[in-house]
Amino acid sequence: MSDVTSPLRVLLAAGEWQAADAETRRLLIADADVGGYVGLDPDEAARIDCGLLLAIDDAWAGASDGRFGLTAQSRILNEVRARDLPRSDTWRMFGRTVGWVDGREWLEEDGLQYGADAPAGHLPWIPGTTTAVNTGRVYEGFFLFYARFADCAAT
Repeated sequence: MSDVTSPLRVLLAAGEWQAADAETRRLLIADADVGGYVGLDPDEAARIDCGLLLAIDDAWAGASDGRFGLTAQSRILNEVRARDLPRSDTWRMFGRTVGWVDGREWLEEDGLQYGADAPAGHLPWIPGTTTAVNTGRVYEGFFLFYARFADCAAT
């Protein structure tokens, strides 16, 4: 899988955080999006290739000394989950912690911080991979994404 993530690793090594973020989304969507709207829906998020997820995480963690990547995000999500909040509140608190929520609004791509000094877990921007269809429980797809990563990391 490392050959698939080679462009990502090159961008990260060059400090091209924004381009690396876009490449991460491209890789995830190319792997798992099977049709309909462009982006990952909850069922697709749960099927992402483990090798790809782990390679993406390794690239981000290596380039940021562990500050960014899926492991960093999962650690933060688990810390927030330990508070036993309702799922929607858990997702919002996670978003605030990683810097994806400003006040009450979720950031769009143009509001992200593309630098090594961004909040821990800020990159890659996982909301950019999802299908923008509001079912009233959009956060469920994100929980499935991180559950898939946890399953992959445990093997």
